Amino acid sequence: MSTESHSRRLLRAAVLAMALVALPAAAADEAKTKVKGLITAVQGDTITVRDGANVEQKITVTADTVLKKTKGLTGVIHEKATPGALMAGLPVSVDAVPGASGLTATEISFKSEDFKVAQQVDAGLAPTTARINEFGKYDALATAEVLFASGSAAISAAGKADLDALAAKAKETVDYQVVLQGFTDSTGNAAANQRLSVRRANAVANYLQQQAGLAPGRVRAGDGMGVAPDAGGGSNASARKVVVKLVVDKGVQAGKAK
Repeated sequence: MSTESHSRRLLRAAVLAMALVALPAAAADEAKTKVKGLITAVQGDTITVRDGANVEQKITVTADTVLKKTKGLTGVIHEKATPGALMAGLPVSVDAVPGASGLTATEISFKSEDFKVAQQVDAGLAPTTARINEFGKYDALATAEVLFASGSAAISAAGKADLDALAAKAKETVDYQVVLQGFTDSTGNAAANQRLSVRRANAVANYLQQQAGLAPGRVRAGDGMGVAPDAGGGSNASARKVVVKLVVDKGVQAGKAK
């Protein structure tokens, strides 16, 4: 056997071995699941998370689960957290893999600002264990519905005027919060509608902060809710919207004029 032939066989064997080693890792990556939503219940080592499609998923937290509390606008700065930080009303982002009884979390992250709000709820300073998507649990002082053209996240002149009016009322209110949700009509596929609803919500949140002069800490991150419940079939102009509410927390007796 020539030296060259022997070397080629060794090379093929090495490549095959590397491929076999890589297969489990590739399979593990494909099995990973990302869940973003609101914790609605905590029972022992299991949390229930309601995602953007309003579907609740039960996820097991283990001793190997990494918990991170992020800080700042980019979320790059973070610190370790303990399982005790997980509570109803906390928005989280979960990396999970299939486990013995459903999904098992490998990593859970949440924003420091959201954690503070959840603590207030848990301590009884707020009247509800839910958050933005449960409208009606706060006192709503004003509401605006910003409508959009089909497929667009651009705010119209009329929409800006409505937002300016709501912002003016907010500036006259003590301890206010602005919560908002984006929606689409029923045309197009679900994934595209979800992305568009997020873009619309973000556009309104950005306008309120950057143009209308509201403090970022008072404007909650918008939720993209996908197709509006009242969308019906096909194109429906009234479903292409962002619902914005100026609210105050009943538990802290806010909302008085400045």
